[in-house]
Amino acid sequence: MQSVNKDSIAIQFSCLAMAIITLIPFGRGNISGLEIAFPFSILSLFFFLLKKRKKNKHAFYIILFISLWSIWVLSGITYSYLYYPGSTDHIPAYLRYFRMLEMYIPGVLILAFSRGVNERQQKGIAFFFIALFVLVTLETSIGFFLQSQALTATQMYKYPGMGYVFRAGGVAKDSSAYSNLILLLGLTAFIELKRAGRNTLLFTMVLFCFLINIYLSMSRSLLVAVLVYFIFTLGLERKIKPLTLISIAVFIISLLIFGMNNEYFSSFWGRLSGANQQDISSGRFTTWTLLLGLVGDNPLLGVGYRLSTEKYGLIPDNMFLSLSVETGVVGLLLYLLFLLSLCAFVYKNNRGKFPLIMAYIISGIFIDISTFWVSVPLFLFTMSIYKKKDIQD
Repeated sequence: MQSVNKDSIAIQFSCLAMAIITLIPFGRGNISGLEIAFPFSILSLFFFLLKKRKKNKHAFYIILFISLWSIWVLSGITYSYLYYPGSTDHIPAYLRYFRMLEMYIPGVLILAFSRGVNERQQKGIAFFFIALFVLVTLETSIGFFLQSQALTATQMYKYPGMGYVFRAGGVAKDSSAYSNLILLLGLTAFIELKRAGRNTLLFTMVLFCFLINIYLSMSRSLLVAVLVYFIFTLGLERKIKPLTLISIAVFIISLLIFGMNNEYFSSFWGRLSGANQQDISSGRFTTWTLLLGLVGDNPLLGVGYRLSTEKYGLIPDNMFLSLSVETGVVGLLLYLLFLLSLCAFVYKNNRGKFPLIMAYIISGIFIDISTFWVSVPLFLFTMSIYKKKDIQD
């Protein structure tokens, strides 16, 4: 009983950290929710470490590869600083590196040293994710309505109240990070609700919030990730209830009817079809071609973590190319080994979320998910939540 209480305290600290990271506005100022939440993540890890746990080889490899990757990234930044001192300001790169450690290290260690949750803890986590998803949706919706009169479908940048991003027909700062957050929050809420027991009202509410966020974010990568999730889910379960398909279809049709004559919907369709854009990727294909040519500048160590924009003025919008250019081929390999170890861990211990981790990784083709501090800690926490049958209340 005492060890379970310690685990419960650890989970509560993790949930508090996730709420702080998610709900504190991002994209404004130098202080983010990540810095404020960091002590609570460490406290969560401390309480998890109070209980002796069996060794897990998958957890060992996860820690090993993320540690090697972190060391390699630091080596790349230092190499760039020593050999190209006047080419760019390396201080921001070191600051981003320390933020990267805050993003990954607590979450990886919590995932490695937590060993499942009991039924009572799992239900609490399910309601936590649902409540958090609803709050995020409310924040975004409030911001949208506060500025709806001023927005037009041709504006490039608009920030709603509470700090969340509304995409108005263009590429708005942090909108990719927001869509990645929605992917994790929404699908985790669905998964945990399914595990806790079917509740039609809650299911409908989560689905409605998810569709609202798709509409407001106008994110194509989010749609692709959701499609990948459903494909992997059908592949694993080999079934889907007709009522679920009907519910999804009704909400989508209702949304389409509502937005038929709406300028934002028209803008969203333009983004999906590539109308009035350089190409359907909004110029990503051209950028990726240029980045492939830059890998050869330093194929071993890379140009330095998060320095591709500083040095070349290019935004990668692709995790694999970003890692290749900025951390070298070795850095890319180490990070892929980290993800592979994480996939093996999830498939063995948390198979219900295997489609989610695959959707998350594949979305990295279109956005650089490795650098989203607002979603990486949530991703690692989500993967650490699974029910263990031999844990008693």
